[in-house]
Amino acid sequence: MINVRYRALKRLMRTRKKKVEVLDDILSIDLGLEEVRLTKGNQQELPIWLIDILESEGYVTQSTVSREEISKYLYQEKQNLTVPASLVQIPWDFYNRTRNTLVKLSSSIDPRDIENVKRISYMVNEITRIRLRKIVQLASLNISDQNLINRMTPEENLVFQDLRRSLSILTGENDGNSTN
Repeated sequence: MINVRYRALKRLMRTRKKKVEVLDDILSIDLGLEEVRLTKGNQQELPIWLIDILESEGYVTQSTVSREEISKYLYQEKQNLTVPASLVQIPWDFYNRTRNTLVKLSSSIDPRDIENVKRISYMVNEITRIRLRKIVQLASLNISDQNLINRMTPEENLVFQDLRRSLSILTGENDGNSTN
């Protein structure tokens, strides 16, 4: 059941829109409900599923996450390492953007890029580890503060909701049929 929910979340997130830099002109793309005109040099907001297609063809490029940005988030998360209510606001597509950054850097032959892959991977793993520890603590405390939940990425929110649901079943707080 959990795998189905994560696959559904992944598919649902692909329908969200992100800004991209247009690298080459395309007259227009009919998306059914809307038509998109891409002009070289402009920024355009497109669904992620379309970005993947157009980026592989060289028409657009997604913004990547810089090592400095990741370092900033890691520093902020470490500031209150043991305080579960101190989740830092990170972009909703942080994990997807870091994955794209690592893929782009991994395909490079520049030794500096290869070293950056190692550093970025380490920092992202640290951020994930710290945030998951905080999320587990929040779930075990059965926190439902919307401000905290809004600071989670969609993936983290799903983990949080699943943990809360599982813990409430284990502790007998509900019969397992609840949808909270």
